[in-house]
Amino acid sequence: MLGWVLRKRRRKKRTKKPKGKRPTYDKAKVTLEEGGAAERRDLAMHEDMEPEILYYLANDKDPMVRREIADNDGTPLQADIILAKDPDEEVRKELAHKLGRLLPDISTDQQDKLSKMALDILETLARDQIPEVRAIVSDEIKHARNVPKNVVKRLAMDAETTVSAPVREYSPLLSDRDLLEIVALGIESGVMGPMTSIARREALPEEVVDAIIESGDENAIPTLLENKTAEISDKTIDLIAVEAEGHEEWHAPLVDRGSLPVRTVKRIASFVSAALFERLIENNDIGEEDVEDMRMDVRKRIDSDELLEAEDDKARSRAMERADKLYKEGKLNEKIISQAVDGADNHFMYCAISYMADLPSEVVAKMLGSGSGKAVTSICWKAGMSMRMAVSLQRKVAHIRPNSMLHPRNGNQFPLTEDDMEWQIEFYAS
Repeated sequence: MLGWVLRKRRRKKRTKKPKGKRPTYDKAKVTLEEGGAAERRDLAMHEDMEPEILYYLANDKDPMVRREIADNDGTPLQADIILAKDPDEEVRKELAHKLGRLLPDISTDQQDKLSKMALDILETLARDQIPEVRAIVSDEIKHARNVPKNVVKRLAMDAETTVSAPVREYSPLLSDRDLLEIVALGIESGVMGPMTSIARREALPEEVVDAIIESGDENAIPTLLENKTAEISDKTIDLIAVEAEGHEEWHAPLVDRGSLPVRTVKRIASFVSAALFERLIENNDIGEEDVEDMRMDVRKRIDSDELLEAEDDKARSRAMERADKLYKEGKLNEKIISQAVDGADNHFMYCAISYMADLPSEVVAKMLGSGSGKAVTSICWKAGMSMRMAVSLQRKVAHIRPNSMLHPRNGNQFPLTEDDMEWQIEFYAS
């Protein structure tokens, strides 16, 4: 039997308390007819109030009263069905929280009319047009086994990260096949969503791990590496190690993964910092002779990197001077940028776009390296370049996967609104 039908408190207790003792039925009826909003709100807080009084208050004209009814564990299910479609989103949020609070009392028995009513309310809230309401439902049911699987799957495939993330990470109702379907749909639509949420799941099987990596979601890889319960094969670890050199954020979780094959350790040792190299050796069982050979190679690489860094600083300085000169002469344009892209003249390209967009070169580099087609498109727009150039930069500089790239609309128009592109600029510049 459901807790709010039996008027029992479950899980966390409500913090709001009514003033004084419960009024008699006759006094409550007088309050309904003659009382002000504050009095009706206090009446709505009483969990042991007669069900018909609470039902009546579910239709109160004051949303503050209806919020109290939605939060009240004693409210009858018939009233909750009404509240699930209340025009006030705060009412629906309160109801979603209560539903989660009382979830242990829900039975999956379809013959139990009360449980069926409760699950119908849950499904209504899971379809709510407001993401915040759906997010509350997702968070409340993320560990539950007594909710309809179709509700969990719908939330897991929601386009809003706040909605899909909780159930993707925790729900025991999502099978390996479901997870593979979510990843596949993300690849097909180009809207990946929080793959990191799936990457954090306990005991993630090898098949799902490989699917996440094949999806191209680079942000999920460090999460997979940090998840010690994820089954990552030696072959997959080798593939990650090959790509990791250009992703510094992968280095530490890869080093800390531990129990790596010797060949993988040697590969990682060829590009990580000296400090991470020592951690790499501590976390893996490597022979002393191999360790000494790797240590010597690391020392040589560091010495060489220091020389290369000095040369890189000089190249950056020269590129800045050249971009500054062309800018003052009014000669910076899309053709110049295109030539720089084709010639892999990255220092000059960043500096030139920086002048054209009137943004710091660090912001330009951040946007072009974000892996986001929206960011690359927005910086091109800001610099006065065409959508054709944005496509070129997405492909040749940002290395965005084909199914995630933005393409021109109606010939060569930008596919984003100016407000959207301004937002992207402000986001990366802040």
